Amino acid sequence: MPTTTTQRARQHRGPTPYLTLAAGALFVVVPLLVEFVAGDAFLLMGVAALLTLAALPGLRHMQHGADGRSGSWGLRLTVSGLCALVVLILSGDLIDAALNGWAQGVAEAVFVVVGALAGIAVLVGVVLFSIGMTRARVFPPAAIWVFLGGMVLAFVSEAFEQTLRGPVPWLADTLPPLGFVVAGLGLLAIGRSTLDLPPR
Repeated sequence: MPTTTTQRARQHRGPTPYLTLAAGALFVVVPLLVEFVAGDAFLLMGVAALLTLAALPGLRHMQHGADGRSGSWGLRLTVSGLCALVVLILSGDLIDAALNGWAQGVAEAVFVVVGALAGIAVLVGVVLFSIGMTRARVFPPAAIWVFLGGMVLAFVSEAFEQTLRGPVPWLADTLPPLGFVVAGLGLLAIGRSTLDLPPR
């Protein structure tokens, strides 16, 4: 009997389920901490992004190429964009404290440009990666599209919020963290589904 993609995925789980679950949990919890407890908790989003970086190659490996070029390009773009965003998140305060005057203005402009390009790369990458995962039929489509919908909501609403001047409306301020929470729920569902594929 031919081995299906799902059966092969059972044999190559490794730490991927736990990385995916941890990333999903942080995406759910950190935005709530930032909004209601402490703004400094935003640094934990860098940790969530790192965990996602570690989980995505494993998720793709579990699909054994059944996600096609969409999965391949989606992974490359997402990893590149997330790496850039992690560097920005973790280095932003340090660079801001080390510079002053015109140098600080130049650094802020560079951060805006790099952040925009990284955000676009992540958004396009997540769309392609999600299309690939759906085609591979290893993970539940509903979980994949909840993750995708959350990420699109988070990045698009964050980009819109950055264009606003003056006081930010409540809804515009709420949508980005809501998107990350929804994306986290999708990741939790994907991670849970990998645990439901017992190794053989």
